[in-house]
Amino acid sequence: MLEIVYQGLDKVKIAKLQSLRRDFETLQMKELQMVDTFMTLVLGMINHMKSYGEDISDIRVVEKILKSLPPRFNSLVVAIEETKDMDAYSMDELQASLISHEYQLRRSNDDSMENAFKTQ
Repeated sequence: MLEIVYQGLDKVKIAKLQSLRRDFETLQMKELQMVDTFMTLVLGMINHMKSYGEDISDIRVVEKILKSLPPRFNSLVVAIEETKDMDAYSMDELQASLISHEYQLRRSNDDSMENAFKTQ
């Protein structure tokens, strides 16, 4: 009896992990989504996957995040891929770079809007 229950639980675990893997693979940051919000979502998903026994490396997560970013981050993605050792690049470093870039974009947009109002 205990063996049957365990096998059932194992099948549920496998099914949930498959679902989490699919969600992780299809994950994309929305155009207007903030970096902090997206990173919280990613880290929550990774922790959930790990709780079901998934062994997921930081490198895989960093690469997935870079592929999941909207076009406004394209220049930063290229710079990171060209200049950083991806085997040693941490999620914390990536998050700091993304937040800094997001701040610069927002500041640039604010300056553009301010100049547009001045011209009128």
